[in-house]
Amino acid sequence: MNIKSGHFLPGTNKQLGNKYLLLECLGDGSHGWVWRAERLRDNAIVAVKIPKDLTKDDRLLAEGKELLNIDQHPNIVHIFDMGRIPPDNEWFFIEMEYFPSQSLAQKLEQRKQNFGDTFERLFNIYSQVIDAVDFLATLPVPVSHGDIKPHNILVGAGDLVKLTDFGSSALPEEIYVRTRENGGTVLYSAPEYADCVSRKGTFKELLSGDIYSLGVLLYQLLTGQLPHETPAQVRRQAPFRKPSEINGNIVPAIDSFILRCLQKSPADRFSDIGSLKTAFENARKLQHSTPHISLFSIKVQTNEDWSTSVINALQNQDYVTAAKIAKAEFVSSQDTEALLQHLNALYRANRLFEFEEVFDKEYPKINQTDPNARSIRILAVKMYLSLRKIDIAKKILQQIRELDGDSLEYDFFIATIYGLEADFVAAREALEAINRKSPEKSQILTRLIQVCEQMRDYEAAAGYLRYALRIFSDSPEYLLKKDHYQKLGFL
Repeated sequence: MNIKSGHFLPGTNKQLGNKYLLLECLGDGSHGWVWRAERLRDNAIVAVKIPKDLTKDDRLLAEGKELLNIDQHPNIVHIFDMGRIPPDNEWFFIEMEYFPSQSLAQKLEQRKQNFGDTFERLFNIYSQVIDAVDFLATLPVPVSHGDIKPHNILVGAGDLVKLTDFGSSALPEEIYVRTRENGGTVLYSAPEYADCVSRKGTFKELLSGDIYSLGVLLYQLLTGQLPHETPAQVRRQAPFRKPSEINGNIVPAIDSFILRCLQKSPADRFSDIGSLKTAFENARKLQHSTPHISLFSIKVQTNEDWSTSVINALQNQDYVTAAKIAKAEFVSSQDTEALLQHLNALYRANRLFEFEEVFDKEYPKINQTDPNARSIRILAVKMYLSLRKIDIAKKILQQIRELDGDSLEYDFFIATIYGLEADFVAAREALEAINRKSPEKSQILTRLIQVCEQMRDYEAAAGYLRYALRIFSDSPEYLLKKDHYQKLGFL
């Protein structure tokens, strides 16, 4: 029976106009259906996407129109045709290659069935996604996909991967691009495109959004989690755990690769897919050269002389190893020195969320007068200030004052909090008081220059800079700022 009305639902063995016989519904979403269908003119099996809202203009329904008539790529679902179905021209269709598969999102739900239980398998899938994005980026008129996420990645036999669903794809400087309407998509989006309104800009700007999404994708593949849980967190780029804080088998090179993709500023991400591919392959080799039992296993080995091992690891800037050794010692002996070294290594590795978990769990149990407790409190204040959890930092500072008394370190923390709260007058007064008590400290002079700049008091900032240059005449930081102030006419 032919489908003649938008109120008549597609069904198995129903004919869609004079073009298709519908055989099997592959997907039924809020915005459309995808059917396995027989193309009547030549009996070929294809996939046909049918939007549910037929009141929209054709240009809004034409997903992936940029990919019509391009060369086929093994990692791109090929789009053959689209338009209104004759003879009634009521239903809109998008005809695509039929690819027996499951989405990567469905595959990831099967981790318990050993899907993705090795780095190699996940890296193989991920590298094919990169190849697809690279292909789109190197077309004569380059295309940005705009919605890279597991739901739009199909995995077939032999883990062959194809990128699909080009509803948000964009050409450079395209004036209007379809909105992405579900919050789940936004969790894979770059902050600059997280408002769900539109994607437009130069190709470099659009591609930078895809690079961010590639970072989110690998983060999820290797940790089973997303960097952010809500669209609001994406928009403000809220702090998130490093991948290796969740999966201890991830090597620093993979951490660095993912975190570069996830930089808030597009300028700080990879500039193109070529440099991204090179960095990924180098990190992939380093990951494979590190022995591990399986993707999510964690094995810690320690020496009998744990403190020497920790010191050696810290000197080599291998903070993760230092943290593991100190943690194992603390679990075994409950030595607060080991707890201090564990937290110190986590802080130096910038693994702040893991630090917070350990501190919250272990600090209340230890004797507050223990000599190591003061150092732990100091580290905790630094950690909470880094996470911008100012109220908690203030509570610990109150403990420091009550248990340890006043100190220049305490005063500096107070000045830092004033600065974070944008109370620059109070911050300046606190820093000037520290400078009187303990003059000629580079850290204090740098902060004084900065806070005077925030207050637009450039004469005062220049005065502190002259003072700093008399003491630290070879400082590259001060010399660079000197050039800047001379150009402004303040020096």
